[in-house]
Amino acid sequence: MSVRAVIRKRISIRHYKPTPVPEEVLQAVVDSGENSVALDDDIGVRFQLITEGRLVAERMAFLTGTRFLFGSAPHFIIAMSEERPLFMLNMGFRMEQMILFATAQGLGTCWVGGLFTEERIGSLLNLQKGERVIALTPVGYPDTSFYGRLARDIIEVGAMNRGRRKALEQIAYGAHWGMPLETQDSELLEALECARLAPSWANTQPWRFLVDVKKVIAAADTTSRYGNIREGKHYYCLDVGIAMSHFFLAAREMGWQGSWQVAGFDPLQIAREHTIPQGYEVLGIYRRS
Repeated sequence: MSVRAVIRKRISIRHYKPTPVPEEVLQAVVDSGENSVALDDDIGVRFQLITEGRLVAERMAFLTGTRFLFGSAPHFIIAMSEERPLFMLNMGFRMEQMILFATAQGLGTCWVGGLFTEERIGSLLNLQKGERVIALTPVGYPDTSFYGRLARDIIEVGAMNRGRRKALEQIAYGAHWGMPLETQDSELLEALECARLAPSWANTQPWRFLVDVKKVIAAADTTSRYGNIREGKHYYCLDVGIAMSHFFLAAREMGWQGSWQVAGFDPLQIAREHTIPQGYEVLGIYRRS
């Protein structure tokens, strides 16, 4: 299955069958995270598998850690990162590659950035100095029964737009903010569409992309909403990292030679040049050779 097909297939699974996943499949999922492409190779990242899912679920928030939601998951993977500049953006970019690999194996996952405290989850881990728990994902076979669908629907009622994604013209512009994106480049549109489909905190979709010839600028809506800023962790950066990962993976699959640059430029200057308004932060520039 192509990565673009996997991106379209992936949904957030909130209820799972009790059937354990074979050990070799779980290890392959963890390995895909450990071997994922990074935005910054100098940021240390770890993914730890907890095979007994209840050990994680019982440390989550009361309602979500029950059998009704994530307490049904047979396994969890916990993502940890050094706390350094761009660590949230980098984690979103890398962990989503693991999430998509798991999806391709027929497994269910769900980004979990809240619903836990670092202290309670950290008690399961051997955290290193300067390392933080960033996110979790349950891992297991999706419960496709009525009960499983109900669990998903109840959560999405509280999400922005009830889980529906913004239209492409709302998140992708031409070279300047708000300028309509007028292009016949089907591959570019496909990469942007894959980015549009990325999951985000409460479906807030904080990413915006500006296209200037062979350059694509990624910016984040920095508005604090739904508790997306927690203890120094800006989850809007994580979300934009996920969308950037989708764009990168789709572009690479279509044969593009390009990468995201996340350092070595002045974000304020880029914002001025492209009339990006206050309240948005430039996080990356994709350059296509």
